[in-house]
Amino acid sequence: MRTSVRGSVRRTALTVVAATALVAGVVLLLGARTDGLDWSEPHQAPHAQGRLDAGFHAPDVDGFYSSQVVEPDPETWNDVRPSGDYRVLVLVAGKDAHTPQDPQVAVLVDAVRKWAKTEDRVKLKLRYLSDPHTFIHDLDGAAKRDHADLIVTAGNRLVEPVAAVSANYAGEDPQQFLVLGAEVAEPTANIAATDWTGSAYLGEGLDESLYYDPAAVTAPRAYAALRAGVAAVLSGYRSVIVRIPADRY
Repeated sequence: MRTSVRGSVRRTALTVVAATALVAGVVLLLGARTDGLDWSEPHQAPHAQGRLDAGFHAPDVDGFYSSQVVEPDPETWNDVRPSGDYRVLVLVAGKDAHTPQDPQVAVLVDAVRKWAKTEDRVKLKLRYLSDPHTFIHDLDGAAKRDHADLIVTAGNRLVEPVAAVSANYAGEDPQQFLVLGAEVAEPTANIAATDWTGSAYLGEGLDESLYYDPAAVTAPRAYAALRAGVAAVLSGYRSVIVRIPADRY
């Protein structure tokens, strides 16, 4: 009888401990989500911590012009990271609300996820856009309501829509955009691009095949281009085209 009572008490105690641990874990998880992903209000955007190496070949930060092409040497952007929490919204050309448009877009998305995983200051949101009729509306809504420090677009179908929207947010307190794996023909002061030879589609009704080779879109190039482009933006180059050397990745 005593053995049965002791066993019952022990089981009860273990149950209480387990339940307490579960509740604590849920609270911690919810706290992390609240602290990391509460974008309900604007905040002070971080600046660059660290500097671009001389081999980045960056122009004078006070004298560069929109659409100026920067061709950095490999890894010359590695010392730059955001100085604080960096809210990054990624808008992706999708087949539907959950699926990239094609394998090349999936490569770009994986690059962003890898970067966010290795850089603990990056707070990432990912959204797939699949209806061409609402691309401009969706991009405009994101710029108005998401309070992102940086909006990254991935996929050639979003090149022209983001170019159209960026002009509306280039004035006081601009919304910063970064086109990954493509370019913008006439960028405003708040839209940069990062790509490489073989992944430099311009939009503007131009023949995609002249600037874009699906086979040129690889994981190492996408990751290097993203890191280089973000480092440029953080360092004050908010409307340049960063073109990494494809033959080195």
